[in-house]
Amino acid sequence: MDHIRDTFVAYQKDPAFDGRYCVLMDLADCSFPDESFDDYMQLAYRLRPHYAARDPNSRTSFFAPGDVAYGMSRMYKTIAEDGAGFAIDVFRTAEDALRFAKVDPQAPGAADLLRRV
Repeated sequence: MDHIRDTFVAYQKDPAFDGRYCVLMDLADCSFPDESFDDYMQLAYRLRPHYAARDPNSRTSFFAPGDVAYGMSRMYKTIAEDGAGFAIDVFRTAEDALRFAKVDPQAPGAADLLRRV
């Protein structure tokens, strides 16, 4: 979880940072050990300073086709969206996750952004 938070914070400090960008999280191959629940939920709180730098029109899209990843991401969304100020949603299909992140699933290279299930 520290690596995820550090990655977002580092990007926010980068001169190329654009608060209007959309985040696309691919959890298709992600596993969640029992002890990771609290860490994952804490991540939502620890990223609040980063959320403040994001534009209200940006979005965070989770691709979570598996039951555990989907459930964990829905809980994360519930905690994070309260202080985020931008749209967050969770999807079971790659196409829906891409569309929410403002990427046309038929665009060249779009299929490479997420693992197809």
